[in-house]
Amino acid sequence: MAGEELFTLNESVSVLQEIGLFNYVLPLGIFFLIIYGLMDQYKIISEDKKVNALLALLMSSFILLYAYMNNIEWFFALFYTKMSLVLVILLFALSFAVFGYKALEKNNMFPEGQGKTWSAVMIIMSVLIVNSAFSGAPEPLGSWASEVSGIVLAMGFVGAILSLFIKGGKGSEGGK
Repeated sequence: MAGEELFTLNESVSVLQEIGLFNYVLPLGIFFLIIYGLMDQYKIISEDKKVNALLALLMSSFILLYAYMNNIEWFFALFYTKMSLVLVILLFALSFAVFGYKALEKNNMFPEGQGKTWSAVMIIMSVLIVNSAFSGAPEPLGSWASEVSGIVLAMGFVGAILSLFIKGGKGSEGGK
């Protein structure tokens, strides 16, 4: 007992990685569950669960084989990383816009009937401010933020334009 070492979490993850859990088993399982769920729910091919399961397994195996033959995992890794960055930027920007808008509204700083216009302005300004903060971050986060800035600004602009046309619920008299 004195000479034995504990099996650490790092070693456990390394063993799981060596046996292919993260590269093969989990992606195969995820693809299988998605395809099987769609086929079973909508009865695309058959109403028999066994047929749907077999076809889902074959299709997910083919997708996994094709993905690794063409190194598509790098595309998905970068895509999900950059999209998560977009969501983080939008989350901060919208939080900033809501708090700024509510503070200005509480202090009656909007001209009469200009609430919707100022909400659009607050959305665009907050997206620009937060996007510039993320663009100045250390590498590689800063370059990724610069690459996705077009998406973030387009989504902020669309949100601002939509805020001019969408009617609010109770308590939205400030935006008349």
